[in-house]
Amino acid sequence: MGMSNLGGIAFGGVFAAVGTYIILIGTKTVAVNPSSVHAPYWVLTLIGVSFALGGCAIWGGTWKQYKTERWRAQAAKRFPNEPALVDYPWHPDGFVVSDWPAAAKTFALALGLSVFLSMFNWWALGPDGVLMVKIITGIFDLITLAFWCSAFRQLAGALKFGHTRVDYTTFPYRPSNPVIIRWQPLGKVSRINKGTFTLRCVEEWMEVTTRGNERTSTLVHEELWSAQWLVEEPHTLQPQEDVELRFVLAPDARPTCLAADKPLFWELEVKLNLPGLNFKEIYLVPVYGN
Repeated sequence: MGMSNLGGIAFGGVFAAVGTYIILIGTKTVAVNPSSVHAPYWVLTLIGVSFALGGCAIWGGTWKQYKTERWRAQAAKRFPNEPALVDYPWHPDGFVVSDWPAAAKTFALALGLSVFLSMFNWWALGPDGVLMVKIITGIFDLITLAFWCSAFRQLAGALKFGHTRVDYTTFPYRPSNPVIIRWQPLGKVSRINKGTFTLRCVEEWMEVTTRGNERTSTLVHEELWSAQWLVEEPHTLQPQEDVELRFVLAPDARPTCLAADKPLFWELEVKLNLPGLNFKEIYLVPVYGN
């Protein structure tokens, strides 16, 4: 979250309180002087909903942060000799990814943007709308349309692939030994035209830039190491057949540390050219020190 749990509760509370108050005005639950209202009540209600949902999103992130901190404290007591099991709630047998949560989040984001922009569209298309407002609103409408297209594409992927997984042959992996991973399409993929399986080490941090009085934070992912396993010719998979991948790491490969201020992690990215809808997914891989 980039802030303490109490900070997240307070920050989200400001948005939720302001949003709730505007909703009460928009629904005429709280009486105000009509001459002070310069927009339709339904627009006020949407503004309130946008603020309230923003506060709920901040609270949700704060709750996840709190649960993670509590889990790590408990795991440190249960597994004092295995850093991997304290760093992240790994399943030692493998990592499963479902396309459904990502599709649901994208639909929620597209819906939230649509609600948020509806008030600006009312302003832009109204009798007092100026050209610059119309242009800016139109650009954001196109961005929202792109989110809706992405949401339906992810829904199509969820319907086609459901969930996939990788199996770990050992847990955790050590840099001194080969990393052997079995990718399991679970019968959802029968033919691969071409494909790329990429194992990479990534470091993540927030980069803050200052220009005058403005501060901008950008999430940065830096690739520290990578290797690829390629499918260059069409290949047909038998039912329940997996794809076994083998990577040799550098002896000085850095270990996973998801709990660090600058998280470092290993991931397997699978990109496949398939008949119909293509496939792309990322799986976390537990590489820890010797």
